[in-house]
Amino acid sequence: MARVTARARVGERADLGPRLAGLRDAVEVLDRVGAETLADPAHGRHSVTGPHRTEPPEQAAPLARAHGVLTRVGRRRELSAEHTVVALAGATGSGKSSVINALSGTDVATVGARRPTTSHPLAIIWGAAAPAGELLDWLEVTQRVEVAPDHGGTDLSGLVLLDLPDIDSVQTEHHLRAARLAEAVDVLVWVLDPQKYADAVVHTQYLRPMSRHAEVTVAVLNQADLLAPGDRAPVLADLTDRLADDGLRGARVLAVSARTGEGLDDLREVIARFVSERRAADARLSADIATVAAELGTAYTAEAGSELGAPDRRRLVSTLARSAGVEEVADAVAGSFRHRARASTGWPVTRWLGRFRRDPLRRLHLDSVPERGEGGAVVATSSIPAASPVQRAKVATALRDLGDATAAGSAEPWRSYMRSGATGALEALPDALDQAIVSTPLVGRSDPRWFGVVGALQWLVFAILAAGVLWLGVLAALRYFGLPVTWLPQLGPVPADPPWPQLPALPWPTVLVIVGVVLGLLISLISAVVARVGARRRARKARADLNRAVADVAERLVLDPVRARIADVAAFAAGIRTAGG
Repeated sequence: MARVTARARVGERADLGPRLAGLRDAVEVLDRVGAETLADPAHGRHSVTGPHRTEPPEQAAPLARAHGVLTRVGRRRELSAEHTVVALAGATGSGKSSVINALSGTDVATVGARRPTTSHPLAIIWGAAAPAGELLDWLEVTQRVEVAPDHGGTDLSGLVLLDLPDIDSVQTEHHLRAARLAEAVDVLVWVLDPQKYADAVVHTQYLRPMSRHAEVTVAVLNQADLLAPGDRAPVLADLTDRLADDGLRGARVLAVSARTGEGLDDLREVIARFVSERRAADARLSADIATVAAELGTAYTAEAGSELGAPDRRRLVSTLARSAGVEEVADAVAGSFRHRARASTGWPVTRWLGRFRRDPLRRLHLDSVPERGEGGAVVATSSIPAASPVQRAKVATALRDLGDATAAGSAEPWRSYMRSGATGALEALPDALDQAIVSTPLVGRSDPRWFGVVGALQWLVFAILAAGVLWLGVLAALRYFGLPVTWLPQLGPVPADPPWPQLPALPWPTVLVIVGVVLGLLISLISAVVARVGARRRARKARADLNRAVADVAERLVLDPVRARIADVAAFAAGIRTAGG
């Protein structure tokens, strides 16, 4: 028998542990939601951190109860596991005190003749009271009576039997005290009488909210001796049906009479079983957790958030890239490449004109490797024009659309929570995107080797041109001073070769000038065409690198927070399922 009891106790604690962890996870998610969710004007709902936190009443009450349950469960598990607290609760005139006196074989519970009767809870401890002292202090029960562990002929060592104040007391303090203890004890024995067993106060305010507590609930129909023999069975059947309607199907129902002693042995046996198994506390706590988990699941209906797909990511990155000026920077990379190509391969005669054109990357302050401060953070900023109001509006719309897409089908506060995950980075995005642009290496790669080859060839052609011009200048000077030109080599003439006509002879100085000009311009033209191809390739590479940098920002500031919120919704739902069993 001891082995069976031990296994039951271990199994119950094993069941309580996951339930408690599940509820704790769900409440932690809701606390994060409350701390981070912004106002939703469309619903008039908001929740913020601190003492000004407000939520819809249908959500605030279950969450407050969940916090209370977590606190109560944690505290009860810290206190004596060797004691089982059984409370007798009922309305005025039900005979609670008479039943508790009959069970204990004492007259410690005052039987009053006027309403209200019981004003303060009374504890009867089977065994020494000291070990149960901390537990009773937590329950705020100051009236305590010790009886022998085997008092009454049954070993009830570890039983703490409470006589609660009347739940319908005209003194508010009394019935509030009874309600508080009814939430904290391990087992509730409801003492009802034939006249008021169907009282709406008992069923609506107490029994129905405890619909998951059938295992630790006992209904006692006291004063059964006042019923005619033919009425007892129908009354007990009606009480059983009413309990089933309250959700307490399976709760024990006993007929007793404190006056005649009828049924008291059965009640004592039921209580003795609770005491011997020592699992009532865990069963009660598990039921409390399941009850509040069901309330949270109803109040905070959680639909699984839509997972972010590749199209969502691409749309967001594309919008952010346009806002960050990725295309402008890519065009500047292409323009910078063409600028450097002209400076290296252009015709030397006109190359100097390029000095009056500023490098496009330099104009954006992106023409050098950025300086990095402590921790590798970039300390430079770019001169990319700020996003236009239209672009900023498009970014805000994209973030809202992303949040709404992931929250599709979800109720508050999940919708606002998802939306805030997407839109929370709106203010931080401009600086983060600028830093991403600045941090992306756009320079530092050496220019193509053909720049140097073509540049050297241009200078060679320019030397030919200069030689021809100098030669012609010498000839002009000789003629100017009337000096004879004794020798002037010529190219040609070229005889006619139909259909080609005869070409006249050209002096070599003229040939050198023509060759220098034509070749210089031709090389410049070819170099410009090749440079445009290279510029487009560099622009594509820069665009890809910049888009990756923008994507990293989107992941870090937008997508990761949204995924975390999707995971929170899933964690809440999983916690509620686990807590509810």
